[in-house]
Amino acid sequence: MEVIIDKKDGLDVVSISGRLDASNAAVFDEKMKGILSQNPGKVIVSLKGLDYVSSAGLRVFLAAVKEIKKTGGKLVFAQPTEPVFKVLKMSSLDTILQIYNSMEEAVSGL
Repeated sequence: MEVIIDKKDGLDVVSISGRLDASNAAVFDEKMKGILSQNPGKVIVSLKGLDYVSSAGLRVFLAAVKEIKKTGGKLVFAQPTEPVFKVLKMSSLDTILQIYNSMEEAVSGL
């Protein structure tokens, strides 16, 4: 798993690639906590390079959304790959998380 953090128009864009599973979910969770503590405003998580997500990764997504809501911020997800979107859909998280097909849509959704 690789995580890259960029700033784009005052937003934090977190790009995750590779596999997000039980072996590295805690690392991603810590990175997200750090990002959210520094910028509790608006954050986009790009899933464009994510090949696989397990239930441990899904829990990190949910925890991040809960955490940012406490501060009145907003977190959205963009560009999910087909395999990742299937997992989100099968787990019904596509109805809970705000997921956009493109970065432009994600920015507009904030």
